[in-house]
Amino acid sequence: MDRRAKNIHKFSLRYSLLRAYEIFSFRRFYRHIQVIGKENIPYGKKFLFAPNHQNALMDALAVLNFNGIRTVFVARADIFKKKRQARFLNTLKILPIYRMRDGASELSKNEEVFNQTINIINHKVPLCIMPEGNHGDKRRLRQLVKGVLRIAFSIQNEYGDKEGVKIVPVGLDYSHYTKFFQDLLIIYGQPIEVSEYYQLWKENPAKGINALRERLASELKKIIIHIENEELYDMYQDLRTIYNKRMRQKTSIVGRSHYERFRADKQMIRMLDEKFEKDPDRLRKLAEKVKVYTGELKTLNLRNWIFERSGFTSKRLFKKRIGLIISFPFFLYGYLNNYLPFTLPVKKTKSIKDVQFHSSVKFVLALILFPVFYALQTFIVSLFPLPGWVPWAYLLSLPIMGYFALFWSNWYKRWKAGLKYRRMKKGRDEKILKLESHYKEIMDELDKLTDEYLKSQNDKSN
Repeated sequence: MDRRAKNIHKFSLRYSLLRAYEIFSFRRFYRHIQVIGKENIPYGKKFLFAPNHQNALMDALAVLNFNGIRTVFVARADIFKKKRQARFLNTLKILPIYRMRDGASELSKNEEVFNQTINIINHKVPLCIMPEGNHGDKRRLRQLVKGVLRIAFSIQNEYGDKEGVKIVPVGLDYSHYTKFFQDLLIIYGQPIEVSEYYQLWKENPAKGINALRERLASELKKIIIHIENEELYDMYQDLRTIYNKRMRQKTSIVGRSHYERFRADKQMIRMLDEKFEKDPDRLRKLAEKVKVYTGELKTLNLRNWIFERSGFTSKRLFKKRIGLIISFPFFLYGYLNNYLPFTLPVKKTKSIKDVQFHSSVKFVLALILFPVFYALQTFIVSLFPLPGWVPWAYLLSLPIMGYFALFWSNWYKRWKAGLKYRRMKKGRDEKILKLESHYKEIMDELDKLTDEYLKSQNDKSN
């Protein structure tokens, strides 16, 4: 292990500058970022972060950006093969962890890494390890690996059954994994005291690790979207969009922030799980209806919100159209001046098979491309015989109008969908009438299921 890796927990000016720029950029990559439970972070104590892992690099950055302290991460060793890349990753405070697929001979290197992680924690610098080991594309918690647990018990061994090291579960939920300007929810769960499992681990290491693993899995499932039903997974996912608003109304959840939507989804998943145990055929029939409905939506290139809101009135469509026409020159300015840094990362992801890497690639490329293109474009403008303030004003306008172009594009898509829906509805188009009928059937059935569920919950509490 080289010097940079051994001193990975120490202050670094280069890292601090990179982190400041990354934080600034990350908070603009997402539209809304909501953080819940930050008071659960045991600042000044020895602890590890253990987040669920579904979105490659973005998961690590989400933890780094909102815990308020520098953090050391552990990542799979295959990305450290090239020396220059390994040095850069160490600069970013990332250490390698070796797996069987890296070769049995490589596993011995983990001992040195584990010793280093103990040293890091003892300096009260938190460590972040993804306990699932790798990322996945399903909204569920996968089997946890032993790495984070082994490290936790190795540190706790110095303290015996007294308070030593804690594990902080972190739940991450993205409104969309790959798209730019989406929503992100970060939930810090209650810290787990490793000392509670120390005696069991001392007597039987395997039992101690399994007990702590079950506890960590249980705590993580509380703060993530966990869809355990593999057979009806697609229906569960679709209903998170179709029924969320009504579920919030039924359960008196006020507001529509990511966290409120998350809470309603958790309630709905519990309800569906309970109903599946009692009457699986009823849910299978519902799943068929949902499949047909979402398939027809896709065919017509429409979204569920158009049926949820019954489209737009002709007056509102007219106002939106006037607004779009008036603001079009601003959109065009923002679009043309941001075209390359916007589109190049998107084109790059088309060659990457693992979709979960798409947002990470887009973000990293954006970190590089936007400042480069902005600097180049501003330099070109400065070559013209213009007042000195013009290049600076131009530079300032680039990100502002880039965001406006993005907003305008979304407004246009919604207006176009609303117009399409209204025209089809006015013409009594059979496809729209059929879709509306399917939507109503699904909502009526879900209302019945939810009412039955809530009544049974009230009966239990009384």
